[in-house]
Amino acid sequence: MQNIPENIQQELMQFQQLQSQYQIIVNQLQSLKNEINETDEALNELSKNENPVVYKSIGSILIKSEKSDMLEDLNKKKESIGIRITTIEKQEDRVKKKLEEMQKNLQKALGGQQPASG
Repeated sequence: MQNIPENIQQELMQFQQLQSQYQIIVNQLQSLKNEINETDEALNELSKNENPVVYKSIGSILIKSEKSDMLEDLNKKKESIGIRITTIEKQEDRVKKKLEEMQKNLQKALGGQQPASG
């Protein structure tokens, strides 16, 4: 990196930071998708259950709850997660486009810096 101009070195560092940020976003998105799948499974199992009284886990204890309340809570949770997923997907798209743009600019800048062979 000694032969690379200061401004390009700065851009490379920003690119690497943006790559790290992108990876964090992707991980968050995957975590939320797993959480929504678990919520769907819980809703599915709860809909099969005919007993009006169910138990929900809060920390390390189980609390008696009405099935209707539990369904309402799970549906609200699913809706909230869905909104968060949409927001993070938009953020992921913006960061991905910025990464692609930076990569093209860096490749162009670095391509102009390398000595011609021949």
